[in-house]
Amino acid sequence: MMRRFLPLFAGLILALPHPGAGQQLDLEQLFEERNLGPVAHLLETGDYELCARICEAAIQRGLKSAEWRRMRVSALMELGREVEARDEVQLAVKTFPGDLELLWLQHQNARRLGRNDLVDQALRGIDAAARAKPAKARSAIEWVVLGRAALALGADPKKVITQYYQVAQKQDPKLEAAWLAEGELALEKHDARRAADIFRAGLKAHGETTALRFGLARAFAGSDGEKEAENLNRVFEINPIHAGALLMRAESLIRAEKYLDAEGAIQKVLDLRENHPEAWALRAAIARLSGADEAKFARAREDGLQLWEQNPAVDHGIGRVLSRAYRFAEGAEHQRRALAFDSAYLPAKVQLCHDLLRLGEEDEAWKLAAAIRAEDAFDVQAHNVGLLEAQMRGFVTERHDDFVLKMPARDAPVYGARALELLREAKAVLGAKYGFEQKRPVLVEFFDSQQDFAIRTFGSLGGQGLLGVCFGTVITMNSPGSLAHGRNNWEATLWHEYCHVVTLSLTRNKMPRWLSEGISVHEERLRDPAWGMRMNAEFRRFILEEDAALPVSQLSAAFLNPPSPEHLSFAYYQSSLVVDYLVDRFGQEALGGVLTDLAGGQRINAAIAAHTEPMEALEKDFDRHLKELARAFGAGADWSRPTPEEVNPADAASLASYREKHPDNLWSLRLALSNHLDNQRWAEALVLAERLTRMVPEDFSAEGGHALQAQILDKLGRAGERVAVLRRIAEGEPSAMAVFQELVDQDAAVRDWSGVRLNAARALALNPFLPGPQRALAEAAEALGDTPAAVAARERLLRLDPGAAARHHYQLAVLLRTGDPARGKRHLLESLALAPRFREGHELLRDWP
Repeated sequence: MMRRFLPLFAGLILALPHPGAGQQLDLEQLFEERNLGPVAHLLETGDYELCARICEAAIQRGLKSAEWRRMRVSALMELGREVEARDEVQLAVKTFPGDLELLWLQHQNARRLGRNDLVDQALRGIDAAARAKPAKARSAIEWVVLGRAALALGADPKKVITQYYQVAQKQDPKLEAAWLAEGELALEKHDARRAADIFRAGLKAHGETTALRFGLARAFAGSDGEKEAENLNRVFEINPIHAGALLMRAESLIRAEKYLDAEGAIQKVLDLRENHPEAWALRAAIARLSGADEAKFARAREDGLQLWEQNPAVDHGIGRVLSRAYRFAEGAEHQRRALAFDSAYLPAKVQLCHDLLRLGEEDEAWKLAAAIRAEDAFDVQAHNVGLLEAQMRGFVTERHDDFVLKMPARDAPVYGARALELLREAKAVLGAKYGFEQKRPVLVEFFDSQQDFAIRTFGSLGGQGLLGVCFGTVITMNSPGSLAHGRNNWEATLWHEYCHVVTLSLTRNKMPRWLSEGISVHEERLRDPAWGMRMNAEFRRFILEEDAALPVSQLSAAFLNPPSPEHLSFAYYQSSLVVDYLVDRFGQEALGGVLTDLAGGQRINAAIAAHTEPMEALEKDFDRHLKELARAFGAGADWSRPTPEEVNPADAASLASYREKHPDNLWSLRLALSNHLDNQRWAEALVLAERLTRMVPEDFSAEGGHALQAQILDKLGRAGERVAVLRRIAEGEPSAMAVFQELVDQDAAVRDWSGVRLNAARALALNPFLPGPQRALAEAAEALGDTPAAVAARERLLRLDPGAAARHHYQLAVLLRTGDPARGKRHLLESLALAPRFREGHELLRDWP
């Protein structure tokens, strides 16, 4: 036996180190117990076939350690030789009765094969072994196995952690399995933060292993793409063919619509383990997403079920990937198929619950979440959904033929009517433009808590920075009252999200994210030029200096793990420019044709080429167009930054000399302007601010020339000129809350009520809960004779400005005296009840008809 195996093994495992021990395989005495460590290293690094063969030979030579059997069975399972592993582990548990690790391997193998009889047999064996050995005599690894078995039998997870896993960790802090078991339990319960902490603790205590690194990558999946990728790379450094890591990478590539690259990662798994159910599930999902024929999808799904024809993990995996691509109805269908195989399969129940919420089937989702909590009180996502349901019971629901609005009770009177008005405008404008007929009410939900918005939208905490999300016929939004005041235009966001309703519905949710976002930002700009995104200095730098713009055919990747929030914003902006370009050059009909082709299953690049021009030519033309747009921003300015040899910023004379030679250089101009501002040289600063405005007239940001001009003019007391500058800023910057409020005051002072109404409305599009703009809107409407608008504003003020309720009731009485005297009198009496000595109120009551 030794002579037969030695030539084969010598070239592959010569001088292979045992991790942390400095050992090497002893080829002269290969099948000795001293070689268990180096052979285990083969298993860790992915040399499964070699590990299996060495262990087989060792077993045939009669070596006594059960570890040879454990490694042999583990290697066979990694190779997909499940039936062979079944037979060998059954023999092993007879040879080593009471060996808990072998019994757990038998349990795991039986689960893969769908053999519930063998699952029960293994658990009975574990129970018998546990009873036969006193607790004080158990090893750390035995505590871990007993904990896993207890969970399989339905034990309380918290008790398992404290009474099994943590006992093992104390007994042997370096035992990988103890940390791995607790971390995987946290992931199973959707507690990613806790899982990350446990895996990090395990890595610190035990050292590097693929299992702990892979667990940490899973813990960061969906929340921190950079750390996820970093930990996956560490896995691949140890084991380049780690199946779990390869499939995680494949899922990331699928999200980026890099289907060929994803197929490559999947194939590496199938080359090793041709019956891997999750790998075939991903391949089936790719077939569905890529528009392949149905036969290819069906074959992949069937291949995933070849080991166990009722394996729920296959349909669960297919559905999960489809749902991540916004194909929620199809995803839900596959979760139901998984549950038809196994009605207790918790991952499918949890995913189906989220799918139902995103489809607007809330009643069914709440019931399912309650059932999950009854079955598993420790599932974090089901618990969060229960909290969300309880919170939403206090929401106001407004049902209309075309929209159902749900929002906190305090929100509805403040902006509910405006939300409905804007949605109906969007429905009319965008529906006619894109040929979309809304056939069912769209559900729109507003949340005043970021936590509730995140749970409703993502199923877990997170999503900071997102204002709204559309799933097709369901829109979720942060309440404008929950946002940082003055920064985000909720009306623009609502228009943006309804545009998603149109495009996702037209394509049956079969469109890439970049096109969907691009069309929505494009339509924002058309609705209001101050809405949407526009070229700025940062985007200019990304395009001309950092080459951050992606080819059109690869734009989906821009939304996957962007390096910064600014790069994500740029992905939205570039996508919108592609849509601008397509419509301007090829017409709205071409864009409509692309959407129609996507609905029919065509891939995006082929659909675009079919209605425009070949993708290679389009990309070259668009790249040229994009660079022209970037150069046009501040076209008269010199954007270069001088070297230290050219100018010393700390030396006034050096800076002045450089400025004289380079009068259009932005860097030096801004530095000189900053020096003037710091030293309160307002007249000199104004000259440079005006020059900055002429050089970059499109920049309405706080650092732009317009804003600096307004600041300096205020210091100089030149109010009229300052107001003129503020009006330019108001036209170009949709989030200039302070500017809108100042213009409201300026216009009210000169009784320019149209101006007051315009800027009050702009301010309320940022935060409708501010009493000042609401009061200004009411006064402007009253002055302009717009009674309905005035009444609505005064009614909002009753809630937002309770300190002046008597005045607001009185104004409502005045407004309603002619058109609705009964209602008006009620307001008048309310006013007098609050202010019994209110003379104007008594006079109005005396003269009341």
